[in-house]
Amino acid sequence: MPKQRKRKEGVKQRKDSPFWWASFTDASGRRVQRSTGTTNKREAIKLRNKWMSEAWNQQARGIEPDHFFEQLVMSYLEGTKDVKRSNDTDRKRFKVLAGFFREGRLMNKLVGADVLAYIEHRRKGGVTKKTINKELSALSSAIKWANQKLDWELPNPVIGKRLPEVNEEARCLTVDEFELLLRSAKCSRSPHTQRYLPEFCILGFSTMMRPGEILGLEWNRVDFERRVVRLEAADTKGKQPRTVPLNNDGFGALVRLRKVCNEYFSETQWVFTHTKPRYFGERIQDVRKVFQTAVKRAGIGHATPHCLRHTSITEGVHAPNGNVEVISIVAGHRNLKTTMGYVHTADDRLHQAVANLPTIGTI
Repeated sequence: MPKQRKRKEGVKQRKDSPFWWASFTDASGRRVQRSTGTTNKREAIKLRNKWMSEAWNQQARGIEPDHFFEQLVMSYLEGTKDVKRSNDTDRKRFKVLAGFFREGRLMNKLVGADVLAYIEHRRKGGVTKKTINKELSALSSAIKWANQKLDWELPNPVIGKRLPEVNEEARCLTVDEFELLLRSAKCSRSPHTQRYLPEFCILGFSTMMRPGEILGLEWNRVDFERRVVRLEAADTKGKQPRTVPLNNDGFGALVRLRKVCNEYFSETQWVFTHTKPRYFGERIQDVRKVFQTAVKRAGIGHATPHCLRHTSITEGVHAPNGNVEVISIVAGHRNLKTTMGYVHTADDRLHQAVANLPTIGTI
């Protein structure tokens, strides 16, 4: 009796992935391999069969298969996680979008009225135009990516719907406001917050580092002997390594943070680590809530963690013998234009600038 040929299942496992991968011919006739996103072989086979059926309907009958919001988002995030540094930011924006475009929302039928309804929904929530535009950009990018990479044919009604923005000057604290904020941070109700929030504020004010760079700082990047922080390309927004000098305030903040780590978890790699029992030993990833509480308690008006960077750069430029080119290097900017966008000049400094001009005789 001839040996029966084993039926090909069209799925396989790869060494570089924990999931089963499906191999099939898409509607364009191209042989593709796609992750099924599951470790269950039976589920992987079912998903492959579904994709093959959709490809057949699209090829033979011209029927575009249904694509849902959650399918679009998961495909986009998975497909771009290794090439986009903003993947974490994208996840946060899609979480907001998912609050409106619920699970099961058919993206094949998305129209301009849906986008306008989302805009109205966010505007009623008091969200700024800039934030709404960033969320819409994330959705538009996902649609474009799916159409290009997965050969979907989704409509993109986001195009032309972005809101006009007014370029408002970012918030910059005065030295007096920063001192009120620092005092407020030291008076936080939680002793766990008291251990890190004041030091975060000091480092933000004295190093010109971005909030994410500060919170992602590892001890092997801190050189106490040379009094510098070394940031690798992977640590920075601009993908460029840089060395950040520490003044006495910044150095003192890191010394105090080192003492906290030595007391609670001497082996931790992170400079900012939770001492709160619920998150004990984990890296502190976000300070926005506790920062806003400190701002409110200080009574200084609206401010965000990023304001510290604006304030630091502004004070550095206006300091005696301040050199904007050097400050641009410390801040990690690629050009002076970007640095000047961070510089805020108060009215008294403007008056002082013209007051320093040479005196001329009365005409």
